[in-house]
Amino acid sequence: MSKTSNRGGKKIMIVSDSFPPVPSGVSKYAYMMAEKLLINNHKVIVITGNVQKKVSEDEKIRELGGSVIRLGKLISVYANGTRCFITLLGPKDFISMMSLFNSFSPDTVVLQGPLGLTLPYPATLFSKSSKKIGIFHSSTDKPNLAFILFKPFMKPFLNALDVRIAVSNRAREEIEKYFGKQDFHIIPPGVDTRFYNHRVADKSSDKIVFFFLGRLDERKGVDVLLRVWKKIRRFAIKNKREVPVKLLIGGDGPMRNLVQKESAFLKDVEYLGFVDENVLPKIYASSDVSIFPSKGGESFGIVLIESMACGTPPLASNIAGYRDVVKNEYNGLLFSSESDLHQKIEILSTDENLRNQLSKNALFSSKNYDWDKIIEEIQKLL
Repeated sequence: MSKTSNRGGKKIMIVSDSFPPVPSGVSKYAYMMAEKLLINNHKVIVITGNVQKKVSEDEKIRELGGSVIRLGKLISVYANGTRCFITLLGPKDFISMMSLFNSFSPDTVVLQGPLGLTLPYPATLFSKSSKKIGIFHSSTDKPNLAFILFKPFMKPFLNALDVRIAVSNRAREEIEKYFGKQDFHIIPPGVDTRFYNHRVADKSSDKIVFFFLGRLDERKGVDVLLRVWKKIRRFAIKNKREVPVKLLIGGDGPMRNLVQKESAFLKDVEYLGFVDENVLPKIYASSDVSIFPSKGGESFGIVLIESMACGTPPLASNIAGYRDVVKNEYNGLLFSSESDLHQKIEILSTDENLRNQLSKNALFSSKNYDWDKIIEEIQKLL
């Protein structure tokens, strides 16, 4: 992608704990926002946490005329049933950030997860006369202890925001549950439909392929999927003939040993390990159905729209966040229990017409999430 001129654009500072190489939806969101703003002639600086290795996405941002400034030390913590990332800052990092704000003097500061207790707070203090936009991504099913304990400290920072964006109604509800009614714009995450698209591969396998992608932890529900998979019938219908079924599992995390053990035992399960994003579109597009059995704590689900953009309908948990994306029996199927998941895997295995119709509608629905459309909505608020 070629570098574009910044003439006529605004000076934008994006502040985010999560940025590549962090494996998360917020990380993808922050990177794609930076890229699209640069392509649309804005000047962009990203402030994020420091990592040990060289990051290719940093170089891509530089090629487009932006920069990525890494401060402090990025560490992982366990929260909301999964691994999250925060940045530990020292005194020198605060001084560096203040100096950067003074020299760049941004028109707008975009804070990803603006109530996080790390990068967003000094950024809010140093932004002074800049417009401050907070983008809210998270949701929890259990009480949010951080919001309960630190609400008096957080509320002034919430009030300091000029614009509040929630990626879904579920993300909006999470904030309003603790801080009262807020003025929110609902703008979902986007998907790069040039990269994630159905043309990169076809569904020509002589099997019906189901694909799970996610962190291998309790929240994402890979254990549920494996329990159900042991019970399903081992045949399916494709091109009007009987074929076997196959399950691909991509991801890494604390349940990796369980997945490796089960995939060694079950011949129709293949564990792919951590999947590099460069090959993800081909895996999605060549699969017949994607399965996302998360147990909760999801505000949206970028993996859902990535799969849909590749023409592969999602079979997903009937939970808040996912329901904002998957319209049951239109662009995918929702399930509410293990027995329901079992039944719907078998329905999708044998009902070829249903798979084809869901695939067609999933592809159509994904166009609503194209990043070019999403960035237009965001730019109206800068």
